[in-house]
Amino acid sequence: MLEERRVALVTGGAKRVGRAIVQTLAAARFDVAFTYLSSEDDAKSLARDVASRNAKALPIKADLTKPDEAVEIIFRQFSSHFNRLDLLVNNASMFVRADLAATDSTVLANAMAIHVTSPVLLIQKFAPLLRSARGHVVNMIDLLAERPWPAYLAHSSSKAALANATLSLARELAPEVTVNGIAPGVIDWPADMPAADREAYLKRVPLARAGTPDDAAKLVKFLATEGTYITGQILRLDGGRSIS
Repeated sequence: MLEERRVALVTGGAKRVGRAIVQTLAAARFDVAFTYLSSEDDAKSLARDVASRNAKALPIKADLTKPDEAVEIIFRQFSSHFNRLDLLVNNASMFVRADLAATDSTVLANAMAIHVTSPVLLIQKFAPLLRSARGHVVNMIDLLAERPWPAYLAHSSSKAALANATLSLARELAPEVTVNGIAPGVIDWPADMPAADREAYLKRVPLARAGTPDDAAKLVKFLATEGTYITGQILRLDGGRSIS
């Protein structure tokens, strides 16, 4: 009898870190659903790549700044293709540069919607499937949740809220489901970050390099396959930046 394949759902999966996570999971024999919003060409090319790895791919277009609507779209489309969920990765993010003077209610609302409300509502919606599969949740947080940058006020604050929710959800969903967070330092440089700022950042990283999307993807895979006695943890993926 053929073993039933595991299934993962990755938000914000079409580009950058999310794309690496989807590819790594597909190579590890997961079928993968992933969400995207405006990156349709990237989503299509990723679906082809996943199919080339003999895995099923399901791109789902959803706007996570509208959590109630997005969660229903995701759940409906996912359920029409899969009847189990082994791993939910809340990866979608909005990295908006806005200090206090530039922060308004829209910036705050969007950051909270993407980084807190949508992840929590997705976990709520998929909890029965996750429990049934004795599955895993991985929330992509950020080193800025612990060490905020004033120029990214809404981003840092909302990621801190996601970190707190991760701990609460780990208790609620135990013992059937593990819930962990990954707090990267720089693993994909912001496009608007000047070279001088990048050099200054790296001087404070003991491992003397930025991380990569593959570093994050490998850690997600570990938590979903090998690290099954780990829950309620925020794992720093920062080359040691948090200790320097």
